[in-house]
Amino acid sequence: MKKKYRKLHRESVAGIIILLMLCLICILPLLMVVSASLTDEKYIQMNGYSLLPVKPSLATYQFLIMNKGKMLLHSMVMTVKVVILGTLFSVSVVTCFAYSVTQKKDVFRFTRQLSFFAWFATIFSGGVLPWYILCTQYYGLKNNVWAMFIPYGMNVFNMFILRGNFRQIPEEMFESAKLDGASHAQIFFRISIPLARSGIVTVALFNILTFWNDFYLPQWLISDSDYMTLQKMLYGMLSNAQALLKNSELSDVFSKITLPTETAKMAVAVMAILPLMLLYPFALRYFVKGINMGGVKG
Repeated sequence: MKKKYRKLHRESVAGIIILLMLCLICILPLLMVVSASLTDEKYIQMNGYSLLPVKPSLATYQFLIMNKGKMLLHSMVMTVKVVILGTLFSVSVVTCFAYSVTQKKDVFRFTRQLSFFAWFATIFSGGVLPWYILCTQYYGLKNNVWAMFIPYGMNVFNMFILRGNFRQIPEEMFESAKLDGASHAQIFFRISIPLARSGIVTVALFNILTFWNDFYLPQWLISDSDYMTLQKMLYGMLSNAQALLKNSELSDVFSKITLPTETAKMAVAVMAILPLMLLYPFALRYFVKGINMGGVKG
């Protein structure tokens, strides 16, 4: 018994050490990004990055806000709009799809066809070029807000998560509701949706992360600056940092700082990830519960 306990104890300690190492691997780059955004530019150019900020200052953030504040605000508002519309659209589509494939054939006769479509979509793809032609020439998804979330409306991975959540609901509850005279719509909205809310919140979180971080759709389908999202604008800054100083009216004020090279790149990266970092702790319990429930019966 003691040998077994010692073995389990060693395995637990080894597991904790591995988890701590993985946490450090994930956290250290983030700390270095934040540190670099607060460090003096000349120090970074001479000595490289450091884990803690040297001569900490908010001058880089001040420069970005004062020089590119309107552009940042516009792109952030557009991104928030895409996140809200895209999340509502995708969650609605995926929820209806997942609920449909969990129903019996006498309730919804296309269950098998939808299940086959979901399976087929996970294996085969039509390719980027046909997708681009369809979006731009036939669907009208070019230089408008719809182009940045409609192509992501149906996500098979999210559908499988919600399908698992719906399958956790006891069949007896549906039968009792039918005996009481409830319609399929009432069963869906009053029983299925409330009981699967953890999975729905999880899918919503996945969609928020997808739409907030998405660079693919804006890069392919958006060329109008009025619809520029935060990620695409930040990419332009990162790929051409010297453009930050172009036509700057504040270059004399910030003449002591070599901008915008390393510090500006790290500052815009912090701006991009900060909202998600603030959101994630509040939604963590729903995220874990939804994943666990969605994976029990798959």
